[in-house]
Amino acid sequence: MSTASRCPVAKTTVHCYEFWDRVFQRAGVLDYTEGFYSGDPTIPYEEAQHRQICYLLDAVGCRAKSRILDIGCGNGTVLDEVRRRGADGVGITISPEQVRCCTRRGLDVRLLNYRDVGEDLSGQFDAVVANGPMEHFVQPADAREGRADAIYREFFAICHRVIDPRSQCRKLINTTIHFDRFQPDPEEVVRSPWSFPWFSDEFHFAFLMRGFGGYYPFLGQFEECARPHFKLVAERDATYDYHLTSEEWLRHGMRSLLSPKQWARLSPFLLCHPFHGTRMLFLLLGAQSWNWQFRTDQPPMKHLWQTWEYVE
Repeated sequence: MSTASRCPVAKTTVHCYEFWDRVFQRAGVLDYTEGFYSGDPTIPYEEAQHRQICYLLDAVGCRAKSRILDIGCGNGTVLDEVRRRGADGVGITISPEQVRCCTRRGLDVRLLNYRDVGEDLSGQFDAVVANGPMEHFVQPADAREGRADAIYREFFAICHRVIDPRSQCRKLINTTIHFDRFQPDPEEVVRSPWSFPWFSDEFHFAFLMRGFGGYYPFLGQFEECARPHFKLVAERDATYDYHLTSEEWLRHGMRSLLSPKQWARLSPFLLCHPFHGTRMLFLLLGAQSWNWQFRTDQPPMKHLWQTWEYVE
């Protein structure tokens, strides 16, 4: 067994995605990252999701015979497109349910924490995709103790190690939520959400941290931590894309939970994890804390797609 779930934080993240799978999969939602709308909210949700995946793979030069490592691969939507292009994809995730989902679809996905990627994968890929997992890598305790930079540096070093130095491509792309207007104090956000004014920024983020497990990077932090392994060559602000996607998820989730069959599917999770399940339902149906991140003309968070070039 992998050490993917070796700590309580990892378990929080695993339970989070198990909850979303039970709510969303029957509603046809497999992808828990944002679509690519190009500023046009009339683009259908499914088309926007596929456009985002194509953007990521085009950015790293994925074509026939390419070798792609998908870190935090989720339910395998990126790997599906990798396979469609005639390329070879390997995914890693800390969620056993996601491994089972991907395996049923014939994808090569392993139960593995990115920090445990072994030497057997060194130099085996042309490019790396990290579509959304980096929000879970650092915790408030890490930020409070000054460990965040070291964790991100380790991630970039691992990505550098798994890329084949002889490859003609040698790219990394990540999509990651960053702190922007909201600048949290890690000493404060570990407090109970109910200790903050209701529906304040601190209230929402404290709920998110407990529901999803994670602490976001600050703008510019990745550029410092990527040195000397990668150089940033392209960046796209996808905050509005995530806003449109999150509102669509909210509509999907609410419709899904109108079905008695859906509650029957969700009930075993609620029985096994009553506190986490209740918290996630409140996040979805009550506070809407996930959507809070991207709402208003000056949202508290910024979501960036960043493309990196391998440095010799």
